[in-house]
Amino acid sequence: MPAAELRIATTAEDVLKVMVVRGIVFIEEQEVDWEGEIDEFEDESLHVLGEVGGQPVATGRLRTVEGGWTKLERIAVRPRWRGRGIAKQIVEFLLAEAERQGARRLKMHAQVYLEEFYAGFGFRREGEIFDECGIDHILMIKDDRTEG
Repeated sequence: MPAAELRIATTAEDVLKVMVVRGIVFIEEQEVDWEGEIDEFEDESLHVLGEVGGQPVATGRLRTVEGGWTKLERIAVRPRWRGRGIAKQIVEFLLAEAERQGARRLKMHAQVYLEEFYAGFGFRREGEIFDECGIDHILMIKDDRTEG
């Protein structure tokens, strides 16, 4: 199986493809409302696009938030491309870009069932389960105190 080709979304077409993936995964599959999915941070975020054979299949975004944290968000892989390691590719790409930008403190709101997946990248759970857009999430962080 071919790996996804990943790149930072820099054109209007790239951003449209990012939104298609997010629409399929979050709005259609996970039933997140449009208002909960598309937010005021779109323009200030770095969006990553993953394609296989020219088809948009995965995405994620990175942005700087208060307190000097860099946040990984909106990580998604379309259903028929799951199980091929593409989510791992996206996270590795986001982490490499965060490092390139000099980020030292990373966080994310992870869906609860993905805790072990993100722990594999050195993230650790912080706090209790909370609801975000009708889905159970946990805060996961990776900083100088995190092993790995």
